[in-house]
Amino acid sequence: MMCDNICDIISFQVGYAVRGDKNLTALLIKIFINDNKQADSPAVREKCGMISGICGIILNTLLSILKFLIGGITNSIAITADALNNLTDCLTSLLTILGFRWSAKPADREHPFGHARIEYLISLAIAGIILVTGYEVMRSSISMIINPEPLNFTLWAVAVIVFSMIVKYWMSRLNRKLGNLVNSDTLIAVSVDSRNDVLINITTLIALLFTLISDYVIDGYIGALIALVFLRSGYKVAKEALSRIVGNPAERDVASDIKKIIKSHKGVLGIHDLVVHSYGPGRNMASLHIEVPMDMSLADSNSIVKKIRHESSEQLGIPVIIQLDPIDLSDERLRNISNLAQSIVEKDYAFLHPNEFRIIDAPPKPIIVFDLEFPLAITRDKALSIRDSVADSVRRYIPGYDCCINIEYSYSE
Repeated sequence: MMCDNICDIISFQVGYAVRGDKNLTALLIKIFINDNKQADSPAVREKCGMISGICGIILNTLLSILKFLIGGITNSIAITADALNNLTDCLTSLLTILGFRWSAKPADREHPFGHARIEYLISLAIAGIILVTGYEVMRSSISMIINPEPLNFTLWAVAVIVFSMIVKYWMSRLNRKLGNLVNSDTLIAVSVDSRNDVLINITTLIALLFTLISDYVIDGYIGALIALVFLRSGYKVAKEALSRIVGNPAERDVASDIKKIIKSHKGVLGIHDLVVHSYGPGRNMASLHIEVPMDMSLADSNSIVKKIRHESSEQLGIPVIIQLDPIDLSDERLRNISNLAQSIVEKDYAFLHPNEFRIIDAPPKPIIVFDLEFPLAITRDKALSIRDSVADSVRRYIPGYDCCINIEYSYSE
């Protein structure tokens, strides 16, 4: 009879959660973020942070109170530890609100590129909270394994744990939805934290139900497994946050979109040295070189630059700084040599990008000079070896010329 009641509680609440999850999340986004198509705007990001933070503070406070009460009744270290975890989640929610509010501040004299990188620091703080929580759960679990205490089973405990599972599952989905909407590592980190809480509740429920069939207490062992999940998640969130702070290469889609805009303009012969500088989520700036015919007028080349800058700013929200590299298409010798040199590179090293070809007529023989762009994954020693190999091939296939190659690195994926 008791097992039937437990199954009824779980099936009713889980069924309700599955039906209502998407509707409630969509409703909150529709009500509070009516301009969600402008996902990169600071205002939308701040609204997402406010929704996440306010929901987190209210729901985690409620769960913490309920679990402290049930933890005292059942004598469960896992439930009491989870109540403390919910209190720390309130701090996470408060940090989320403050972080998004601070990061949405406009640029000022001290911070001319804005404050968006604060969001990365908040992600790092949340990672720290996850790691500390994992440590505390592990410490309490080891204590319970050494000195086990019997648990007192009640249906109220089951109801509270299942309710907590549903709330945390919804919070995880909400924060992942918001995080994907505005490309926020902080909200994704909060989602991971909530997902870990679901795992805590599931395993706590297993430990509680185990008391119905055995006097052996597994509360501590399950708590230790939960702690390992926390420590792993905290490490991953911290690693991602630190990587963003130190500096990642531009995402492939961003670089591809910029190149697509540039290549759409007639008169552009090539693109190279693209660097995307990130000053936080949605705060990018790019610099690059474009090749144009040497006989193109300054007015025409300047017109192309202005159009590219306007389109990049309007379509991608990315200001670009452009350097023009004139290419002498009338020099048949240079054109033939550059084509041959490119084919030599593509034959053995298709992942490299040669550019800025020129010929220096100097005794005892002319020098073919060009830049060779390497992926960041290639070490300096490997790049030097490849450069020397390419230069030897150019000298062999184009006799009567020396070859000088400059090594460059691509700063986009």
